[in-house]
Amino acid sequence: MARTLDPKKIKSAQRVLEVLEYFNSDRQQGTVMDIARTYGYPQSSTSELLSCLVALGYLRRDLRARTYRPSARVAMLGSWVQPDLFRHGAALTLMDELAADVGATVMLASRVGLAAQVFQVVGPNGVSGDWKIGDTTLLLHSAPGKMLLSTLRGDELKKLVHRINAESPESQRVRFDDFVAEIEQIRSKGFAVSSDESGAAMVSVLLPRRNDDEPLALSISISSSMLAANQDHLVQALRGAVSRHIGVIDVKPQPRELIRAVQGV
Repeated sequence: MARTLDPKKIKSAQRVLEVLEYFNSDRQQGTVMDIARTYGYPQSSTSELLSCLVALGYLRRDLRARTYRPSARVAMLGSWVQPDLFRHGAALTLMDELAADVGATVMLASRVGLAAQVFQVVGPNGVSGDWKIGDTTLLLHSAPGKMLLSTLRGDELKKLVHRINAESPESQRVRFDDFVAEIEQIRSKGFAVSSDESGAAMVSVLLPRRNDDEPLALSISISSSMLAANQDHLVQALRGAVSRHIGVIDVKPQPRELIRAVQGV
């Protein structure tokens, strides 16, 4: 029998993670009320949760200012994951430098279910703009989503696209053969661009990875007009930052896998 998850335990786990994600370069510390208002938590349970995280060593409390901030223990959580990017600080330094260079918001995203989810955001002068950690964007229609899909084998891509189409409104569905042709071009060029009706746009590349590493898309968020006028510069800025801090991007396509997918083999 499948085990039923306890909604109360799920909510408790969610709140712990949301509290840890509350703190970033814009919000290095916060009070009980700051955090309670942000997430709509009751003040009493928020206070209990923060006190528990202090006791466990994940938060530090300033009794005089009545504020909380993450401890060094939080900085070590998961630092072993893709160490070239995170433990040694290459990815975060890269993002800071790139945001300052292009004067725009820079994001890292990974695939979570049927969406591309943002898990790190850096803006020029520390201001992240319209994007925040946890935001998602469409896999089939956004630059980071397409870059992440470009890492899939043909059969995996076909199954995922069909599933997304089945669960999407008609206006968001894609014709598979046309989409595969677009992914082939993205693999060949090594970058993807996207824009929407609001005038927002993105340009993305993949971070280098080992075979078993999670694919990550590095993106610049900018207006459609700025992308049209500066696409080549933005792509070179992305590649240059990655090359300086991490290594050369492997942009070689794998056409046979995609051809098999188109032919239904």
